[in-house]
Amino acid sequence: MKFRVFLLSLLAVAASAVAQAQIREGTVEISPFAGYLFGGEFARGTTSLFNTKVDVDDKATYGARVGYNVSEKFEFEVQASRTDTKFVTNNDQLFNPGQQNLGDLRIDYLLGYGTFNFGHRRAVPYITIGAGVARLDPNVPGSIARRDTRFTGSLGIGFKAFVNPHFGFRFDGRGYATSLGNRNDRFGCRNDVFNDCDNREWLTNGELSGGLLFAF
Repeated sequence: MKFRVFLLSLLAVAASAVAQAQIREGTVEISPFAGYLFGGEFARGTTSLFNTKVDVDDKATYGARVGYNVSEKFEFEVQASRTDTKFVTNNDQLFNPGQQNLGDLRIDYLLGYGTFNFGHRRAVPYITIGAGVARLDPNVPGSIARRDTRFTGSLGIGFKAFVNPHFGFRFDGRGYATSLGNRNDRFGCRNDVFNDCDNREWLTNGELSGGLLFAF
């Protein structure tokens, strides 16, 4: 009898923990993360750093997101992240199939998101849409190109897995689209040695990441 009472009490505590492990209105979430950025490419003509199309190497990325739950369904978030990558030649060339390092590129994202949560318990899937800026900081031998800040849009999906109401894990996939120019000011074309840049292209890349989640 005592064992049965103990078992029922244990189940009640477990059920209570599950009920509490949910998105709560008015809470703040902090999510450090790390993952992999799939770099994308700079089409020919988007920058005079190079006279052909060049790839952005796939590299590790890291950062943090801070969010405020306006309600159980909607969260406002900001993200800051960094990727240290490289410009590389295309690997589909017939006589030179290997990649060649052409210079370094640091990509910093600073973005604001609206995140829509679907669920109330331990597993909370979500979609997120945001916009902000990317700071592109090239370091190419023989060039005088300097860092540039560009508009970026982003869209992502993921889920949060709560261990308890204050701690959990987060897994995320999202894409970024960064404008490489406008009519008067194009990436890599701000100095006299850079000219004839195409203002219609975008740098697009994707990211897979995972990390911790702290809620309070």
